[in-house]
This record gives sequence, structure tokens and C-alpha cells, in this order.
Amino acid sequence: MKKKTNILYYLKRIIKYAKGSKKYLIAILLLNIIYSIFSVIGPILSARQTLSLTNELWQQLAIITAVLLIVEILRNLVMYLSDILFEKSFFNLRKHLQLACASEALKIDTNTLNHNSSGLFIERINNDTGSLSDILTDSLSFITAIITKIGILISIFFLNKIIFLVYFLFVIIMFFFRYYAEKRIQEKRKVYMTKKESSLGMVGELVRGSRDIKILNAEDSFLKKTDATLVDTNIANYDLDKCRIRINFINNFFRDSLNALIIFIGIYYLVNQRLEVATALIIVSYRSQIMNISNNIAFFLEDIKNFELAAERILEIIDNDKFSKEHFGTKHLDKVEGFIEFKNVSFSYEENVPVLKDISFKIRPNETVSFVGKSGSGKSTIFNLITNLYNPDKGEILFDGIPLTSLDKNSIRGNLSLISQNPYIFNMSIRENLTIIKNDLTEEEMIEACKMACLHDFIMSLKDGYDTIVGEGGVVLSGGQKQRLAIARALVLKTEIILFDEATSALDNETQYEIQQSIANMQGEYTILIIAHRLSTVINSDRILLIDDGKIVGEGTHHELLDNNPIYQKLYKLELSDK
Repeated sequence: MKKKTNILYYLKRIIKYAKGSKKYLIAILLLNIIYSIFSVIGPILSARQTLSLTNELWQQLAIITAVLLIVEILRNLVMYLSDILFEKSFFNLRKHLQLACASEALKIDTNTLNHNSSGLFIERINNDTGSLSDILTDSLSFITAIITKIGILISIFFLNKIIFLVYFLFVIIMFFFRYYAEKRIQEKRKVYMTKKESSLGMVGELVRGSRDIKILNAEDSFLKKTDATLVDTNIANYDLDKCRIRINFINNFFRDSLNALIIFIGIYYLVNQRLEVATALIIVSYRSQIMNISNNIAFFLEDIKNFELAAERILEIIDNDKFSKEHFGTKHLDKVEGFIEFKNVSFSYEENVPVLKDISFKIRPNETVSFVGKSGSGKSTIFNLITNLYNPDKGEILFDGIPLTSLDKNSIRGNLSLISQNPYIFNMSIRENLTIIKNDLTEEEMIEACKMACLHDFIMSLKDGYDTIVGEGGVVLSGGQKQRLAIARALVLKTEIILFDEATSALDNETQYEIQQSIANMQGEYTILIIAHRLSTVINSDRILLIDDGKIVGEGTHHELLDNNPIYQKLYKLELSDK
């Protein structure tokens, strides 16, 4: 069944995020109705004011002026209260929408993230959520203005039915014109937003990768690619603006024509004494507001379309329609023992390009097992499957005898830590990089983890110590320092399973030895899995699994493989020759 995608559907979905604001929304509606009534009364009093001045009725002029002042003060007070309540309501809406989008973005599966730019998600989480609350604010103003104009039309009906009919026909014509015009604008807006997401992603790559771009001397080629993306975005923006300009030109033509027609009709009725001067003044006072009704309708219709587009883009993240989410089971384990089993597992990132080929192995609790092999043999893929970043194409992975697909997220990721080859360090202080993953982390636990990671002494040498801001991606840290911070970050979690994915590759020999000692201290208490190119890193492992071309081609201790496995012997000789 096709899902509804009209404005009421989107409004119902979005408004639910304005938690605790329903009473404010009702008050806002009532205040805007009162505001509309005052707006209708104002032009009538202004016309009477002009007549009193013309006829030198000073007492009457004073009374009307006082009443008009009171009406205007009350009207402004009502709008002030409405704006305050609206801001309070939609501050919550914006916050809850952004949190919901951020939360759901974290659930998007790894493969989908790999095929979409970060700019796409940043644009939707930051800009589209903000746009929604702004659109709702503007829409309320336009609705109030339209209600006011309807009240004015009703007043004109009782003053002169012919002029009312002219105004009414104008409103109907402009409504349909702007309705179909906005459809055209929205088509171009969708194209522009897609191009904008692409250019944001490209600019983000330029900023984040600026260091490597400079080193690679690739400024010209990267700027050329960025230029092409920005040109596409600006062309789409130009097409959108050109469409709006054309529509506004036609709108202004209709408005000016109506203005002239009303003046001619007014002159005719005044000459033939079929219209009082007071009535003519009231109609003239209302004229500019009626003229603007086409703009009010246009902006309101544009807001509806913009609301639908922004809501659609946000709900694409919140729902599962466009961006696939990770799937977990429902069975929960507070703490795993550390038993891991692969049963005939096959996997490929791209169709018909297998990375793992029917591999099977078992890892016992508190065992230290290392995976070695050439680059591209499938070692890191094993870790990607254990952490459930990807699901196997065939076969089964078990934690403590339970299929990984049956376990909930906390049972899997709450029981393991991963220190990757290229850890992402957050643009925060060292302290925040550690406390963000464990809110109740004590000072003692933090220092202990950093000491085990051979990082504490370095931190204490910094001017701000643990409060040192490390920059985006940990730019102020060396490669080895970033990996040691990632190790400390994993250690504070004290999970049963710890995965080291080339975690010592960027360390000097002395620091590598210290980290190896830290790993040795954990052996027997944790299930430890290590991926390493340096065989010296894995010599003391309980077992070593040799991976080649997606298959396990050897298993045993370092000495057993060195005695019996030609592939392992070759790897070991190559390492010795590099020293």
C-alpha cells in the first residue's frame, strides 16, 4: 500500500516532536484569531479618522484616534505573546527533531554510509530541521495574514458587492496561478537541494583532507573537482531563482492590473454618487492588504511545499525508506563470556567479489588469538563482521553459542572494544574523548587506562594536561599518540572482548613493546583478538590464524606455524629482511 505523503501526513509526523507544546499551540491559534480581528478593525478606524479630519470633527477625531491607538497596542501585544509562545514551542521541536535525526543517522548501516556523502546527512540534520521550525513560524504569520484578508473581504462584501466580486475573482485566479507555479518551483528546489548536498560533501572533503591534499600537491585537481560541483549547485540555484523571478513578474502584473481596475470602479461609483466617500476610503485602506493576499498565498503555498520537502528529507533518515538501518535481534546478554565462533562464513563488499570464503574457527573465552596475512586477505573484514558493521552473505557467527543475528545491539557492542588502524579522534579535549564513551568514568580509571596505553606521561607534559583540545581528527597528536588514545578509550570500557586492528602499526619499537606488555598484562582476563602485519606483535598469542585470499590457510602458535607453514615462513622472512 502506498504511504500517504500529503501535508497533513507530514504535519502529523513532525508535530509529534513538539513534545509538551500542545497547549501552547492552541493558545497561539486563539491569539492569532484575535490578532486578525484587530487587523480588520484597524483600516475601518483609519478611514473614519481621515473623514473626521477632512470634515474638521475634532472631538470625533480624538475619540477615534484613542480607540485606534488602543486597538494597535492590543494587536501588537497579542502578536508579541503569540511570537513568544511560538518560539518556546518550536525551540523544542527543532531540538527533538535534530536529536531524532542524529540518533537515527547512527543506526544507518555501514554500506549505506559508504555510498552517501557526509554532507547529505549534515545538511538534513542541521539545516532541514532548522528550516522546518522557521517554515512553521512563517506559515503561522501567513495564515494569520490570510485570515485577516478573508475578514477584510467579508467587510468589503457588505460595503460593495461588485468590488467584492472583483477582489474575490482576483484571489481565486492568483490562488490557482501560485498553486501551479509553486509545483514548478518545488521541482527545481529538489534538484538544487540534491546538488547542494553534493557540494557540501565535496567542500567537507576539501577541509578535512586539506593536509593530505597539500602533501600530495593535488590542490589544482581537487579545486577543479570542487569547482565543477559548485558550478552545478549554482546553476541549479540560478534556475530556481530565475523561475521565482518569472513568477513574481506575472504576479506583479496581475496586482497592478487589479489596482487600476479598483480605482476605475471607485471613480465610476463616486461620479454616479453610488458610493459614499467614507466607504471609498475604507475600500482604499483595505486595497493594499487585498493586493498582498496573492503574496501571502504564494508564500504560504511555498512554505507548504518547502515543509513537505524538508519533512520528507528528514523522515528519510528517521524512517527506513531510503537509508537502510542496522538490524539487531532481541535477545540480551548482560555480559558475554567471550566465546566466538565463525561457521562457514562467506562475505563480499561488492557482488561477485568475495572477501571471505567459507571460513570457520572458534575462539575460547580469555584466549588471545591473532590474525595475520597479506593486505587485502580479509583480516579486517572478520572484525567488521564480529562488530556487526556488516552481515555475512552466508554462514553464521555466534557469541557464547548464540547467533549474532539474535542478539540486541548492547549484547554485541556493549561487550567488545575495537582499537582500529585509523581511529577517529573527536575534536574535544583528551578528557572528553574518554568520558564521552563512559559518563561515570572516574579520574582514577582514566589515568589507569592512559598509563596502560603508555599515554599518561605524554598527557602530563602538555600545558593543559587532560584538558588539551586535540583538534578535528586528533590533528595535534602524532599517529602513535592517536592510537594510544584510542587504546585508552577502549580500555576504560573494560569489555570482555578487545579487538586490536593494527593498533600498534604507527608506534615506534619502544612504544610498541610497551603496548605489547599492556596486552600481555590483559591476557588471560579478556578475550583478545589482534590483527597485525608485524609478526613480532603476535608471537606471544595463544593461537595465530593465517589468512590468505579469504581463507584460513594455517593455524597454530608462532613456533608451530614457523615450523610447518610455508606461507607463514615467507611472511616471517620478509619481516626479518626489512629490519
